[in-house]
This record gives sequence, C-alpha cells and structure tokens, in this order.
Amino acid sequence: MQFKIKKTEFLKGLRLAQSIADRKSTMPMLANVLLKLEGENQLLVVATDLNVSLSAHLQSKNTGEGGITVGAKALHDIITNLPGEDVEVKRADNNWAEIRSGKVKYRLVGMPDRDFPKVPDPTESQFQNVDASTLRSMIDHTLFSVSNDETRFHLNGVLFESDGDNSRMVSTDGHRLSKIDKALAGGPKLTAGVIIPKKGLLEIKRTLDGIAGNCELAIKTPFLFLQGNDIHLAVKLIESQFPRYEAVIPKNNERKITVDRGLLLDALKRALLMSSETRGVKVSLGEGQLMISSDNPDIGEVKEEIEAQVSGEEVSVGFNPKYVVDILSQISTETVSVEIGGELDPVVIRPSGELDFLGVVMPMRI
Repeated sequence: MQFKIKKTEFLKGLRLAQSIADRKSTMPMLANVLLKLEGENQLLVVATDLNVSLSAHLQSKNTGEGGITVGAKALHDIITNLPGEDVEVKRADNNWAEIRSGKVKYRLVGMPDRDFPKVPDPTESQFQNVDASTLRSMIDHTLFSVSNDETRFHLNGVLFESDGDNSRMVSTDGHRLSKIDKALAGGPKLTAGVIIPKKGLLEIKRTLDGIAGNCELAIKTPFLFLQGNDIHLAVKLIESQFPRYEAVIPKNNERKITVDRGLLLDALKRALLMSSETRGVKVSLGEGQLMISSDNPDIGEVKEEIEAQVSGEEVSVGFNPKYVVDILSQISTETVSVEIGGELDPVVIRPSGELDFLGVVMPMRI
C-alpha cells in the first residue's frame, strides 16, 4: 500500500481527524487515524471516538490496496511541518508507516486497519441542503452556555428543533440559558427536538468553517450526519430529556433598560476583575443610568456609572458578570435590551429590535 498526496489536501482531513481522535481512551486504536486506499485516486481518512466520527475522501495517487492506522496527532504534526508540497506514504513491514517529503523521511509505528472500529453509515439517511453559515451562527450563539457538569448529561449539549423551514437551538447550564431562532429552509422535519453533544458541536463548527454556501444535514436517531467538501461527520446524539426551557424564560419583566452594548460590555469586564465565583457584580437601576459595582474584600472594589434608558422602578440585581459578558459577545447590535423583574428574578438580554436571540441569566444574592 502506497500513496502520494498534496500536503494541503492531506491536512484538510487530518486537521479535523486529529481533534476527534481520543488520546485519553483505554482503547489505543481510538487515538489513531485510518488511512485506506479507495481505487487509484482516492484516500479515505477516518477518525472516531465512538461518539463523533469523521470520514474524509481526499484526492491522491495510489499504488496497491489496503490501509493502515497511525497516531492521529503525530501524523498531523508531521505533515504540517514537512517542507515540500507533496507527501508520499508507504506501509512497511509490521504496519510501520514511511512518510517522505523532499529529503525528509519519517517512520511511524502503526496498527492494522482491520482492527479499526466501524463508523456509522449514513447511506439510508435523508439529507437536506441547508445554509452552512446559518447553522454555524446558531452554534456560536448557544455553545458557550452548555453545561460542563458530566453528571447532568442532559445539559451537556444543545437542543435542536426544526420544522423544515425554521430551526431553534437552546442550551443551558442551570445558571444561564441561550436561545436562537433562525429560518433554515430545507432543514430536517423533526417531531421532537434532539440534543447534540458539545464535542459534536465543536466538530460540526470546525467542519462548517471550511464550507461556503450549503452543507448537507440529516438526522436519523441516534445520529446526526453532516456532509460538505468531501468531509462526512457523524455525531451520536444525547438520548435524554431536555428541560422545559420555556418555563424559565420570563415573559413579563416590568423593568426594561436600553443601553449601549459596548459600554455595558466594557463596564462588566472591568467589574469582572473584582468578582469571584461566590461574589458577583451588582447592577442598580437609577434614573437614566446603571450603577455597576463589585466588592471583594480580598482584592478591592469598583463602581461605574453608565448612561441608559431605564423604564420601571429602581432595583438592584446581582449576577455572575462572565455570564452576561458571554451573551453580549454574541450580539452585534449597537444597543441591547435588558429586562429585569425583581432582585431574585431571571434577567433577559436581547439585541435591540431583534427577536431571534435571547440570553437569560439567573440572579445571585449580593
């Protein structure tokens, strides 16, 4: 088995494969990438951690047949640093891989390709063409509020709902929530929402970064399949019940504030320097202004006033400033709308004049 391939073409598959391969697994094979010849002009590159799987079909010039598996990260790093434009790979005795480019020659320990696990087959799935940039934007607006607590696996991903024309993504870690609605023409028609795990979303986003225009999307429980630019991704969905998120989004917060997004974001970043996990930031409503303050006995204190349009009675609310910074960082409008109930009610943050995205932050006692 031997093949020759352009370095840039090889890296198109290896860049994604090495991030999926699981180096911490008790199964050594999962740290490897499968390289398999398909005919005379195609190389199949496969990586999996058994939950997320990638298959890349790359253009190559092949001699012989068969395949080999080698360490995904080592191979990626080697190919990245090779000097020439072309790379030659040959399977040697005992499943070693010989890699050449110009005057550079590497030998990598490999394993037989017959031991590599099978990846999900999307053949019977019904793919739909959807806009890649819209899907990528929806992931950006929800990925940051996914829970990292592995004991709450139903919160370890993003809920995806779609009726074929419009789609919604929702995520929450119990302290904050983000929700975005977008028109996604041609999207899958789902009778119920599915939960896409965080690692799967990261790999979907990396794949979408290399796709201009449309990608192909299919959901056939228990997998989500994504295709584009000769890259095929399979993500195992989380089989659990997502919380009733609508119940935690306040509908009638009486106090409404319109404020410059940049001013609020910068003020919260400054206040963040004086906060901690147990000591948050206090926002107090005044006439035509917001007072943002943080008091930490181990460090010091900060107070800052910013102009705002304030409607409703005065109130002070405490919260973790990082949560609000994360939400504001995903908003592009010049001003934002902040809706507050009482001092212990969830706070709603939206882009001014837009209804497709909102963030909810649970309060802290200050």
